[in-house]
Amino acid sequence: MIGQDYPKIEWQFAGLDLLEPNALIGDLILFSTALFLAAKIKTNYPQNDFYSNWRRFYLVFGWSFLFGGFGHLLYNYLGLWGKYPSWLLGMVATYFLTKGMLSLWPNVKQKEIFEKSALLLLGIGFTLELLVFWRVDLSFDQSKGLFIPTLISGIGLIFSLVIVGIRYQRQIHSGYRFLWIAALLLLPSGLIQNKKINLHQWFDRNDFSHVLLLISLVLYFTALQKTKEANSILDKES
Repeated sequence: MIGQDYPKIEWQFAGLDLLEPNALIGDLILFSTALFLAAKIKTNYPQNDFYSNWRRFYLVFGWSFLFGGFGHLLYNYLGLWGKYPSWLLGMVATYFLTKGMLSLWPNVKQKEIFEKSALLLLGIGFTLELLVFWRVDLSFDQSKGLFIPTLISGIGLIFSLVIVGIRYQRQIHSGYRFLWIAALLLLPSGLIQNKKINLHQWFDRNDFSHVLLLISLVLYFTALQKTKEANSILDKES
């Protein structure tokens, strides 16, 4: 189905009127994968700024999707309030990813400017999103609530994964190419969401996006694995 969505799947359990169990399943997979990779970083990698912030990214990313899954499931009870935490946490996750990437930036003054800009971008995103919650009626079109988080995260990811990722690929290690590859992989997700391309009621546009996100999480971690030795050398030099 293209151009419109299937009716939301209803699920009766323990006397509760639940919705979209398929979304909960996808979100739980992303949550579990993100926390597993965060644990791998904590136990197998140096705890410097680079890896610590990547670990924070995985943790916040994972929790944002856990909240998102229950926001879908309990929509009949929580309404839009169940969606808000995941939308806000998505911007925080991108901020930590950006901080991690900037931790290796060689020019100290530029690094400080970029870090302050990333924090300012997060602050702007939160402020605008809270205004949307307060002033915009999202009951008929929830995409209006997703616009700001998508825009803020998109700016952060393009800068961190594509611009910085390509620079690090050329100057530090070729393994950083997996970051901008992962970013390119997410581009179809925007088209799928915008055009409402749904393959099946049990595998709709959100589920398709979850698959792309899952692959991206693994590609991020692949970059961390392949560049571990080079990053450790840089950390010692700094």
